[in-house]
Amino acid sequence: MTILAIERTSKRYGPVCAVDDISLTVPSGSRTAIVGPSGSGKTTLLRIIAGFEAPDSGSIRLDGELLADGPSIIPAHRRGIGFVTQDGSLFPHLSVADNIGFGLERRSPDRHKRILELMDTVELDRIMLDRRPHQLSGGQQQRVSLARALAREPRLMLLDEPFSALDTGLRENMRKAVAAVLKKTGITTILVTHDQNEALSFADQVAVLRQGKLVQAGSPRELYLKPVDPVTAAFLGDAIILPAELGDGWSQSAFGRVAADTGDRRGAADIMLRPEQLKLTAVAQAEALQNSDAHTRYAKVSDIEFGGAVCNVVLSVLGADNACPPMQIRSSAINLPAMGDHVRIDVTGKVHIFG
Repeated sequence: MTILAIERTSKRYGPVCAVDDISLTVPSGSRTAIVGPSGSGKTTLLRIIAGFEAPDSGSIRLDGELLADGPSIIPAHRRGIGFVTQDGSLFPHLSVADNIGFGLERRSPDRHKRILELMDTVELDRIMLDRRPHQLSGGQQQRVSLARALAREPRLMLLDEPFSALDTGLRENMRKAVAAVLKKTGITTILVTHDQNEALSFADQVAVLRQGKLVQAGSPRELYLKPVDPVTAAFLGDAIILPAELGDGWSQSAFGRVAADTGDRRGAADIMLRPEQLKLTAVAQAEALQNSDAHTRYAKVSDIEFGGAVCNVVLSVLGADNACPPMQIRSSAINLPAMGDHVRIDVTGKVHIFG
């Protein structure tokens, strides 16, 4: 069931089209991540959904209710939408309890009980009730901000890069904690982030924006394995993009002949492999020089950048077109070849063919 429907929504700031004719649906109870480079329109779209900005055209519906019809909008405070920002936007002069309970009726007899329940929900120790924001860590401040947004029992939760100011380890832990809280409460959530790994791990649906347009939307697995174009492929993770010749169920490229869902396509095309599809096996130089053929490729390791669990390996592919440049791939540190070694390249799975 769809809870949020964005239809042909656009927003301009002078000559700049920040959001360009975007249509997107969000299923009830799901987590959607909106990703894209800086200036792609992510935050503008989120602010339009929240009611902080009015679209120039298009409509926004939440659970069937029309929130925006072009410039005619329902104001933000009447939408029943929670909003968590990058810095948390806590009131510095208020205690944790008063920040969380800011939107609750002050005379309600259950107000304090509700605040304690919310602290438990976001796993904040109750001894922090009387602390001020400056006495909290970054992660604790974000938990308070989330609890405040949950206090009004919103129909939709919007997260605007809420983890970007946190250290790497804390960021991952907070992401998991917030995802668990939102799953438990069943609140539909939209996350805006520039971190593709964060989007892929957090969301049920990922929407990629570029220059104000919606480029592709779908499940994280679908977008990662079958991106619509090379730019999207590279944005969502390390990608090896090559020219190839397509045949009946295969592609021929610098990595040899590899299985592909070619359908009726034949001839030249661009293909993609993810680095984890490649396995490197050290072989003798004689084997590499004598056995390279259309099906199997060998290469010489021309450079290695050790990176712990994942290392960068630069390969000079043997038997490929002379115009084929050295290729950089990421490889596990386990059984990592040495500089100057010859390796056999084995490809797992199929290549992805760009349309």
